[in-house]
Amino acid sequence: MNALNCRFIGEYEKGEMIGEGTYGIVFFAKDKNTNEQLAIKKMKVLDNQDGFPMTSLREVKILKMLSNHPNIVSLR
Repeated sequence: MNALNCRFIGEYEKGEMIGEGTYGIVFFAKDKNTNEQLAIKKMKVLDNQDGFPMTSLREVKILKMLSNHPNIVSLR
């Protein structure tokens, strides 16, 4: 991992699509280093010239708040 605790998408093996919504597509994935199974969301960025979409920021904030719930995948 780098200094910001971020990982590169190449460190994961993308599997089949789990679902698709207004703001993105979710895929099954596997960490190539640990073989851990997880989900990866590819965010849809619609012609936004103002930077990262506010809707995406709201979604990340909500996922962070719910990350301890047993029915929610932990956010990293």
